[in-house]
Amino acid sequence: MLQFFYKFILKRSFFKGQHRLFNLLFKNNKFKKQKVVVKPLLGNFQIGCDTSTWIGARIVYLGDYEPELKKVFQTHIEADYTILDVGANIGFHTLFFRDLVGKKGKVIAFEPIPLNFESLNRNIALNGFKNIEVHQIALSNKNETISIVADVNSTNPGSFNLFDQNGDITVTCRIGDEIIITEKVDFIKIDVEGYESFVIDGLMKTITKFKPKIIFEYDNNYHKKTGLPANYIFSKIEPLGYHFFMVELSGVKKITTFENLRSGNIVAIPYD
Repeated sequence: MLQFFYKFILKRSFFKGQHRLFNLLFKNNKFKKQKVVVKPLLGNFQIGCDTSTWIGARIVYLGDYEPELKKVFQTHIEADYTILDVGANIGFHTLFFRDLVGKKGKVIAFEPIPLNFESLNRNIALNGFKNIEVHQIALSNKNETISIVADVNSTNPGSFNLFDQNGDITVTCRIGDEIIITEKVDFIKIDVEGYESFVIDGLMKTITKFKPKIIFEYDNNYHKKTGLPANYIFSKIEPLGYHFFMVELSGVKKITTFENLRSGNIVAIPYD
């Protein structure tokens, strides 16, 4: 039965239950390991993908990755924006940001994991984009060098744990406010495996000054490791004049309470 549906996945054919089927096929190693360059279904750029990884396989076989986030990006990002991509991974969203802001905008990407950083640079070079600035560092609320655990052989090599600092990968952490030298910041994306609170701490001067739109991943399990209150991020930026929305497949839903908040991607938008 799986082989019957496999051909539809290969053709990127849309049908009900497509994503559940992909998850099943990927879990059971039904995709051949290969490295290919593809153009996503939405976006004027190319990206190199390794189909043995979760992100690479989704882009190749489904033609996209996190389409619900891309809809948010399209709604809230304008040409000539300056964007911070904190946790850029192999650059899928970085390249999409560049596609949205055009030649007049700018994307500043941060990716500390060496394997991902190499892929990020290759993908930028593949497209010949000149207005993407990359930094092999992690943004934080303090300047330090740590050793972290990152399983580069897993199906998600972008996954890392900044809380387990007894690994073999050295990461330089920097306070964002001290290294971001730009005339403006219009949009910030943060996806750093539970370290979002510390990234926000280190960017408070930037956020206060420019009032950028922000999208960040909120994971209950990761956040508990910080020892911070569940509403910590919200308590930091809500007083600056922000309201919050949960990203869902059908769109975004306004968050009216921070109690018992479920994991997901959250958009913070400043009031006009």
